Parts: sequence; C-alpha cells; structure tokens
Amino acid sequence: MLRTQTMKSDILANLRQYWENLRNGRVAPYRAELDPRKFEDALEHMFILEQLNPNQLRVRLAGMSLCEMMGMEVRGMPPEAFMEASHRAAFTAHINTVLNSPAVIELELLGRGHDGQETKARMLMMPLRSDFGEVTRVLGCVVTDEKIVSSPANFSITGVKMATITESEGESRSMAAGFAEEADPYTAALPEGARLRTVETNAEVERTAPKRGHLRIVSSRD
Repeated sequence: MLRTQTMKSDILANLRQYWENLRNGRVAPYRAELDPRKFEDALEHMFILEQLNPNQLRVRLAGMSLCEMMGMEVRGMPPEAFMEASHRAAFTAHINTVLNSPAVIELELLGRGHDGQETKARMLMMPLRSDFGEVTRVLGCVVTDEKIVSSPANFSITGVKMATITESEGESRSMAAGFAEEADPYTAALPEGARLRTVETNAEVERTAPKRGHLRIVSSRD
C-alpha cells in the first residue's frame, strides 16, 4: 500500500516539475507545448479544462482512470460534476483561482462511490495558455490510493494547498522559444568602411516630404 501511494505521489510531483520546466519562468506554458511523451505515467490520470467564458468551464480531455471513476466519458462535461453537490461551488472557485491569479493548487480529496465506499485522493491543477496566449486552460491530474471506488464516484474537498505564480523578466514574450522563434534585430548590411551620417536638407527649400530619406550611406573615403 505504502509503495503504491508513493508511486502515485511521484506522478503528481513529476508532472508539476515538467510543467515548471516547460513554463521556464513564464506565468504558464502554452497548451501546444505539452509533449505527452514526457509524462506518460500521468496520462491516464490527467485532464485538461477549458474556460469557454468567465462563467463556463468544460472538460477538454480526460484520462481513462478519471473516466472509469466517473463511470462515463467526461469530455465536454462541466468539471464541477466531479464533486459532491455541496463542494461544487468551492471547486469552481479554486479553478478560477488557478486561471485568474494565476496559481498552482493541490486539493486533498475524499472520493465516495455509489455504494458508500471511500478513498483518499489528491488533485493537482496548473494553468496553461491557449494558442492565443490567454490563460484559459488548466492542466490537472488526480490520483487515488489503492482502494477501488465503485463508479460513479464523487469527491469532497478536505484540504487545499496553493502557490501563487510569480512573473519573471521573460514574461513579455508572446510565445515560448522553440514554438515561435524570436526575430533577430534588423541590421542593415553596410559596405566595408562605410558609416552612417545625418544629412541636413537645405533650409531654404520648401518644407515638403523629401523624395529621399534623411539617412544615406557615405563611404569613409569621401
């Protein structure tokens, strides 16, 4: 039992470390940057939530383990359906904190099957950017202890841990390096030995738009 719980705790820790490395100092990585090959052990336990508007959330993707606990395909469902009715408002508030703060939140949960059987669980939620750069996605993962909960299962929240995300100096970039490379600064090619010199227009000439630019390349031999 202890070994199983440790292994499942490692799933959350490894996924969070992958996310931290991927964001690389930014508020959140892009959804398109995720590489499933880097967190294969978490795939069956993970989910992605999407914010359609400030008042509407839905499950975009969900692993097999979560679908089995719920006893159905959960894609397209509102995520509050995972929770007991009395905990749904709090769960939605935690999701909004992940998106709006933004923050990383870990929930301690108690899962209860339709036959009353209970199991402890942990859920990790971290923000993601859409392709447009908006923080409207949540990368989540939920793991339970060794007990098998009869489906459909619902969860209640027994504990909350939150870590607010701090911006870094590199946050102004619109896309992560590797997904869209930053353009190199423009540098005009100059002949060897040439320099730039400001050329003043004749003050007596009528002030109209000049036909030539105000800068011209002048050889140092002039």
